[in-house]
Order: sequence, then C-alpha cells, then structure tokens
Amino acid sequence: MRHYELVFAVKPTLTEEEHKAVVDEIKSLITSNGGEIYNEENWGRKELAYPIQNFKSAYYHLINYQTENSQLPIKLEGNLRINENVIRFLNFKIKPKKVEEVSAEA
Repeated sequence: MRHYELVFAVKPTLTEEEHKAVVDEIKSLITSNGGEIYNEENWGRKELAYPIQNFKSAYYHLINYQTENSQLPIKLEGNLRINENVIRFLNFKIKPKKVEEVSAEA
C-alpha cells in the first residue's frame, strides 16, 4: 500500500458551494479509483507569498490517502492540471507512520 499527501490551493473567488464542489470532486476521484482517504484538513484562506494568476490568497486543503493503484497519482495530477479552480497543487509519496508512533501521539 502506497501513502500519498496532496496539498492544493483553490481560487479565492469561488462561492462556498463551488469551493465545496471542487474539494468533493477531488475526493471522489481518489475514492473512485481505489484510493482511501485517511486524513483531510481544511487550512482555510491563506495569503500567498507571491501572486499566482493575479490572486493574492487561496483556500488550502490537505488530503492524505493510500492506494495500491499506481496510476491514481498520475490520473489525479492530470485532473488537477486541467481544473481551472485549482491554482497550485503538490502530490507526493510519503512514508506511513509506524503503529508505535501513532499510539504514542494519542
């Protein structure tokens, strides 16, 4: 099982419903292609270090997922590139936490 971390920034001009629809679309793409989301965080609206597509802020999201489908990250990145509402993203493979580390944090 491979573990991945996806961080993406969504346009700040979207309505709350459009914003939720973009996030739900990304989550459904992960789950419908054999992925399992085990952590999700909404980091809220943050100021950007430099303007991206003339935007000075964006809504940030973090999704940790695991999958055995090696094509899922490729398909996900392709979808994020053509999604006009996502202005930046970073998807990378991570090492899963060991069971001992998880129980020590709890």
